[in-house]
Amino acid sequence: MKRTLLMAALVVALIAIHATAGSLYAQAADVSGYWSGTTRVTPPCSFSTGRCNAINNITFRLKLSGNRIKGKYTCAYGTLNCRNGGADNTGKVVSGRLSGNEIRLSVVVPADVSNCYYNGTLTSPTSMRGGYSCYQGGELLEEGMWDVKQAQAPAQ
Repeated sequence: MKRTLLMAALVVALIAIHATAGSLYAQAADVSGYWSGTTRVTPPCSFSTGRCNAINNITFRLKLSGNRIKGKYTCAYGTLNCRNGGADNTGKVVSGRLSGNEIRLSVVVPADVSNCYYNGTLTSPTSMRGGYSCYQGGELLEEGMWDVKQAQAPAQ
C-alpha cells in the first residue's frame, strides 16, 4: 500500500515538473525582438569566390505572430565585406516559421535579388544557431553557419 502511494506521488510530481517545464519553454519561445551575431561561410567555397571562411556581423529584427515570423535583416563587415562588396547589407525576412525550438527564416536581399534561407534551433530562450544558404536565380551563391543572441536594439 505504501509502495503504491509512493509511486502515485512520484508520478504526480513528474507530471507537474513536465507541465511546468513545457509552459516555461512556451513562454521563452517568443523570438520577437533584436538578434545580433555572425555568419561564417563554410567550405566547399567553389561558388563563393574569395569569401571562404568569411565572417560577417548580422542582425535580425523579428516579429512573431502565431508561429509566423517577419522582419528585417542586416549584414556588416566582420573579416570581409558582405557579398557584392557590401552592397548586400540589408534584407527583409519575408517569411519565417517557429515550430517548437526549430526556426526557419527566408530573407530576400534586394541588392542582388537573392534569397537566403536560415534554418536553425533555439539553443536557449536568447540564443539560436544553424545553417544558411543563399541562392540567386536558382544557383547557390553561398552557404555557411549562423549564430545569434537576443540583444538590446541600438537607438535609432
